[in-house]
Amino acid sequence: MTAKYDLTLNKGSSYDLWLQYTSDGNTGIDLASYDAQFQIKKYRGDTNTILFVGETGVRYGCTGDVTTTGYAGVGQISMNKNYDGTGLSGGMYVKVDSVTTTKLPDGNWFYDVQLKTTSGTDSTNRILEGKIRITPGVN
Repeated sequence: MTAKYDLTLNKGSSYDLWLQYTSDGNTGIDLASYDAQFQIKKYRGDTNTILFVGETGVRYGCTGDVTTTGYAGVGQISMNKNYDGTGLSGGMYVKVDSVTTTKLPDGNWFYDVQLKTTSGTDSTNRILEGKIRITPGVN
């Protein structure tokens, strides 16, 4: 079952999101055999991506394939990490720098967090989704 939670991203500020993927018994699930991705889109099912964050980096302004289009940003998802960088089973820490968030369009969009298995069966699970509001600073 996908959890739902709405977020706010302050444009021009560093963005940090920490979450923990747990079992029904509230025990952290080891994420060593997963890749994670955090993505923001204008609408559900959109083929363009406003922001994509994975374990290998960040891309924004993508029109189609996030590995070949758009612009490189700074940040990543760290797996099995606590918010302070120490090890924690099931922890995911999403980081995007302030220069990258400056490039994002203001507005109300949709996001999700997906886990993909890296060994054995090829499966993808959406574990978190919701609306995200990107707000500009006061100039």
